[in-house]
Amino acid sequence: MSVRKIVVPTDGSPESERALAIARGLAWSQGAELVLARVVEPTIDALTSAGGEVSAEAYDRFSEAVDAAAQAELARLAGQSGAEELQVRTALLAGPVESALLDFELKERPDLVVMATHGRTGLARFTLGSVADRLVREGTVPVLVIRRSSESSVTLERALLMLDGSALAEEAVPVTRALIGRPIRFVRLFRAVAGEAERPAAQAYLDGVAAMLADDGATLDTAVDVGDPRRAVERLIEDIDLVVICTHGRGGFDRLRHGSVAAYVTHHIDRPTLLVRAGMVSNDG
Repeated sequence: MSVRKIVVPTDGSPESERALAIARGLAWSQGAELVLARVVEPTIDALTSAGGEVSAEAYDRFSEAVDAAAQAELARLAGQSGAEELQVRTALLAGPVESALLDFELKERPDLVVMATHGRTGLARFTLGSVADRLVREGTVPVLVIRRSSESSVTLERALLMLDGSALAEEAVPVTRALIGRPIRFVRLFRAVAGEAERPAAQAYLDGVAAMLADDGATLDTAVDVGDPRRAVERLIEDIDLVVICTHGRGGFDRLRHGSVAAYVTHHIDRPTLLVRAGMVSNDG
């Protein structure tokens, strides 16, 4: 696969701007088009909070004002991105947020969605378990989740690819390969096993995956750990910018199907996380 188009949902919050900064770096590295999407959910509650009924005319004026403010914000963000000589478009969408973004993704067919998990305004529900989770479960492309604490200056040059020995988990490999050299320069392949006796086979497996990636130009490393993969990740990310994980792995990551490891990584590991649902992308590289 290749990354030709990146969609970035934004709401003007510091969190979403942090995600946009990282998306800009990715778009620049890949030569990809950047599409900034803002979802507007005009609600009559904002007009009726003081009591009394609202006329249709008043509601229309309110909706127009909300749309104009959102358009102005999109123009501001696009202008910043344009300064980096990126190809940038904007889109103003009507809510509900989840449905609007899923419909937009289906229409645009991007290769990647980059989003914050803790927006505070229109995307306040951008938490794993709501918008981001639904985009991963029902969307068609990988989702790069940026946590609130992530630095906007992250360059995503060093990646940790989490595997479990299954073909399903390996569906995260083509996405990783697409980013190697643009901007990824180092990949650490990681697998957790239940017991020490499984370590040699796991190491041989990782060596095989590393051989597949050897010609792509990245520096490669492997790590096998015995026990809970969540604890191991905490130790392995000190020099890592990005964690890549398939959310429907089997074997050692069987619980990923229920969100255990993927949710833990996304919520507790202070790194941008690229979530790939099994079946999202082709394994043809």
